[in-house]
Amino acid sequence: MNFLYEGIRRFIDLAYMLCGDYGIAIVLITLGIRLCLVPLGQKQRQAVKRQQELGLKAEEIRETYKHNTAKRDKELEQLYQREGMGGMGAGCLLTLLQLPIMLALYQGIRLAVTAEMTTLLLPWVPSLLARDPSFILPILTVLVQTFPQFLPYLGFFQCLKLQKPQISTILIMILMNSWFAFLLPAGVELYYLISGLFTSVEQTVGYAREARRLQTV
Repeated sequence: MNFLYEGIRRFIDLAYMLCGDYGIAIVLITLGIRLCLVPLGQKQRQAVKRQQELGLKAEEIRETYKHNTAKRDKELEQLYQREGMGGMGAGCLLTLLQLPIMLALYQGIRLAVTAEMTTLLLPWVPSLLARDPSFILPILTVLVQTFPQFLPYLGFFQCLKLQKPQISTILIMILMNSWFAFLLPAGVELYYLISGLFTSVEQTVGYAREARRLQTV
């Protein structure tokens, strides 16, 4: 993994040479990497969608044959054999493929940034290695990271029949993101904010396109 860390650090240094600001350099390198991962993100959403559709079909079978256990089990077995259970595996695999890249970006930022470095993007932060004293970055990060969880509740996306997370699940995610976000130095926090914003926009645009397609059919 060291070569990945060093590679990310060099990319950040190169971006700094172009823009003259380490905060902007972190934003540029984050966007660059996330753009490269867009095809993986699209495949992951397709895998999740397939998994959700399979779950709906399985639920219909359970409801139809709720008084006939043998018939229900046979129909479910045929469904899984016909449709496959690859959706969950593909989604998890794609997530695991992204983890080394994201970890390398995290470590690369820590290697590239020193205590005296600041950025025009965060004028209230004394150093990119310090935590945000005003808590603006952590709060924004938590909001951005949590936003995609509310998309299934929006009326515009009802036609997609997205699985709605329970409110308790959303609250747990908010608490976990808050605990993690408030511990990070500003430079790494900036990466998580931009990465989360990219994910939110990517998911919203993807769902919006699919919803429009279904509404025009």
